[in-house]
Amino acid sequence: MSDAERFDAFYTASRDRLLVLAFALTGDLPASRGAVRDSYIAAWHHWSKIKRLDDPETWVRPHAWSHAQRRHTARIWHRDRKLDPDLRTTLDALAKLPTATRKTLLLGELTDATPQEVASDVGLSLDDVAPRLAAARQEFAEQRDVPPTAVRPVLERLVEPCADQRWPRATIVRRAGTTRRRTHALAGVGLIVAALVGTGFLVTDTHGVHPTLTAAGDRLTSVPTGGTGEQSSGPETEPITPDSLVSKAQLTRALPGRVWRITGTDPKQGATLPCQRRAYADPKAETALVRNFTARHEKKKPQLAAVQTMELSADVAGARQGFVTAGSWFAACAMPQTQLVSVRRVRGVGDEAEQYVLRAWGRTSSMLVVGAARTGRITTLTLTRTSGAASPDLKANLRLLVAAVDDLCPTTLGGHCSALPKATTVSAPRAGRLPMMLSEFDLPPAVGVDQPWVGTTPKQAMHNVAATGCDRSNFHGGAWKRSATRSFLVPDSQLDAAFGITETVGRLPEGQAKAFVDHVRSKLASCPDRELGTKVLRLTNGSMMTAWRVRTQVSKKETLTFLMGVIRRGGAVAQVGFVPDGRHTMSTDEFVALVHRAGERLAAMSS
Repeated sequence: MSDAERFDAFYTASRDRLLVLAFALTGDLPASRGAVRDSYIAAWHHWSKIKRLDDPETWVRPHAWSHAQRRHTARIWHRDRKLDPDLRTTLDALAKLPTATRKTLLLGELTDATPQEVASDVGLSLDDVAPRLAAARQEFAEQRDVPPTAVRPVLERLVEPCADQRWPRATIVRRAGTTRRRTHALAGVGLIVAALVGTGFLVTDTHGVHPTLTAAGDRLTSVPTGGTGEQSSGPETEPITPDSLVSKAQLTRALPGRVWRITGTDPKQGATLPCQRRAYADPKAETALVRNFTARHEKKKPQLAAVQTMELSADVAGARQGFVTAGSWFAACAMPQTQLVSVRRVRGVGDEAEQYVLRAWGRTSSMLVVGAARTGRITTLTLTRTSGAASPDLKANLRLLVAAVDDLCPTTLGGHCSALPKATTVSAPRAGRLPMMLSEFDLPPAVGVDQPWVGTTPKQAMHNVAATGCDRSNFHGGAWKRSATRSFLVPDSQLDAAFGITETVGRLPEGQAKAFVDHVRSKLASCPDRELGTKVLRLTNGSMMTAWRVRTQVSKKETLTFLMGVIRRGGAVAQVGFVPDGRHTMSTDEFVALVHRAGERLAAMSS
């Protein structure tokens, strides 16, 4: 068995066990996971001597404990609301024990460590191990309020929150360890040169010129390879390579149940992703890589495809800006007939991460989920595409994003890895030429319409085109400020001239805005009594938002239908209307979601 195979087997077999020990020692799962990962990187760095040990774990374990304690700044169970109360009580009881006592207890109850190994790890004499372990067991039992016989089962429950953690591939860990070894070797060369300079013992060449590190560069075989872009990644970093991209096996774990194949790996990003506006999110990026995947087509199942892109910036500031720029592509997708459905902020993945859900519609339709994450100087995007209108698998995309980040974070270029990922739906970010109003990328498709929406130029709301005959509300005059109105139509179509979406927005003092919305509600409620032949159905109602369907019988053969919603955010108000055309309409849920999006856009009017 080769050294790499022995290390990989050791890494796979022992990492979960060491994570439990580090977590039990600190109570901080993210810090423990990063510490265990870094300890294996160091282990590969020193593998030539560690492999000779009877049990390499005896070398890695104290390093993992030491790294975890350094990383640990606050007990995570005080912040993790999902942690089982019983486990939190166990961690609290452990935290009250002195560190040496805690280590003795954990080694005795959660490992097969010999008394000699316990003595070495904790710094005890061999004769002290047994009495110290008995005393530790008794002290914990008292703190935890359980009998001594229950100590081991109680501690073994700490395995639960550590289960199913995402780990970087062994090849990634070994590559990071190799880079660490090279960096240390280069640092050693630097120290030797500095010592020579300091003592005046630098030799000269035959022409009397002092040799320099630059001149000797060709002879320093331990210098790591630089990046492949125009700028070098520097001597303390390693390049990103296709090996850093998600593998077919990882994709299969993230999106199981289908047979995947890699359809291409490209060093040039280009315009790979829908909504992408330029080749690089960070125009000064040193390197970019792309990998495309396609699932084998199966009858009665939607077609699936996936893409991962990865971009290396010259510094963290450039990567931060690249992450923001990439997010703006999807928050305001410039691709026609593409709707931003929702945005989710992701915590516990890299240094920062988000998810964007989009619907591409037209003659063919698909649902897109884009995960964006930054770890250190690297920004990675994962896109999963599902054909048709089936609901996208957000969790699968998140699993893929976690796999992508965890392959990159252990490198010298990376930052935080993943720990307890959690995605939360948030309001759509500011976007569009007039960010307080709806834009084309906010609009859902209408049934039977395969042409894109086109918005008119916003203008001052002298007339409220979104009002119904029931309310005839006005956004002009009085205390109204920043009022504007616009329409969205489908040009060059055979639709009725009245077909389209309208929106009017404006701002009032908050009390007046509330009174305005209440007045609209009152007018709609009384409309059937005032307008003969008119029926009003309330679609949804809340403290800030209400939507209705208004139907007016114009003649025995003709009935006009109008969907209208009003929403308030502080003193900002939006009124949205939609006039369908026979079979060309949208569902109630889609219209309500559109009014809700209009409310999210009002945040730009509040700033």
